[in-house]
Amino acid sequence: MIQRVLFLLFGAMAAVFAAELILRVLPVSTATNTDYHLTPNILNYPPNHEWTMATGWDLRNVQHLRSNNMGFAAEHDFVAGSDAVGLIGDSYVEASMLPMADRPAAQLERALGGRRVYAMGGPGSSLLDYAERIEWAHRALGLNTFVVLMEHTDASQALCNSANVHARCLSPDTLEPTVSRRPASSWFKNVLRESALAQYLNSQLKFNTARMNSPDFWRSGTPPESGKPGPAPVQTALEPLAVEQKRIVDAAVDAFFEKFDTLEGVRVVFVIDMNRRNLDSGVRLPDESYHLAQRLRARGQSVVQGEPIYREHQRQSPLRLDVGPYDQHFNSIGVALLMEAAATALKQNSNNAKEN
Repeated sequence: MIQRVLFLLFGAMAAVFAAELILRVLPVSTATNTDYHLTPNILNYPPNHEWTMATGWDLRNVQHLRSNNMGFAAEHDFVAGSDAVGLIGDSYVEASMLPMADRPAAQLERALGGRRVYAMGGPGSSLLDYAERIEWAHRALGLNTFVVLMEHTDASQALCNSANVHARCLSPDTLEPTVSRRPASSWFKNVLRESALAQYLNSQLKFNTARMNSPDFWRSGTPPESGKPGPAPVQTALEPLAVEQKRIVDAAVDAFFEKFDTLEGVRVVFVIDMNRRNLDSGVRLPDESYHLAQRLRARGQSVVQGEPIYREHQRQSPLRLDVGPYDQHFNSIGVALLMEAAATALKQNSNNAKEN
């Protein structure tokens, strides 16, 4: 009996060892080593760190990334005193599933005629974290012009318990600004980070049985075309945004401007995504992006809303805007549409500033 158990243990260990060796040959996602390397409230990578990102069990969209001198996944090193545009956001900005030339910073740079764009993405962050990065970039680098690329829920995700917070956030009980930093990694987690098998199970499979049972999880390749140009007939839903959700958005916007208003000469263009599931359904819902845009415009800010841009694209083309049914991040087409609109808004802001 003991001998049988020992054989089973040896067999299991041999299988784990073999899987580790095989996965080390494959482009499995590797450790990012994120931590508060830059400031106590900004989560980023170690400077000049290299890592690999891949999507799904079958390792789609493999990209090899390298952080710059300040620990951001950016094409350029950051230099103080430049005329660069700071591009702020979460994984929408980092876009680690796209080639460098297709990512938002590169496309915005081309749309601006070559003006440098400093990408400051932070996956899993939200509106109040963006204020921290804007403040740091303004004070440390002297940047005065920013584009903030936002998910439509980035304001409500500023709640401390949303799992989309790096540091500054809203108390779920009082909606008052506070700080909730992520705990330091344990030594055991740091060891597992270096294991290809552990990374595969965590980063590729994500230990989510419901997700693994979904057909989309196993579907590879590019998203299918919708068959022919043109959206479904648009229906208008009159259901208002929930009162509590409005309160959260309002509190997040107020907290953002508490910090932003202390910065002199800073101009921002906010580019806001929509709930893109409504594009396929043909339903026009007053999602959070509408209320957020309204609040930002009331503060005198320049806002680009994605929905009219997407619907015009949908009217003219069958091509989708997402990476695939397994990943709702923008593909190169979606990025291009938003960055061209952002560049137009930046130029308009510049012209208005000169006139004033």
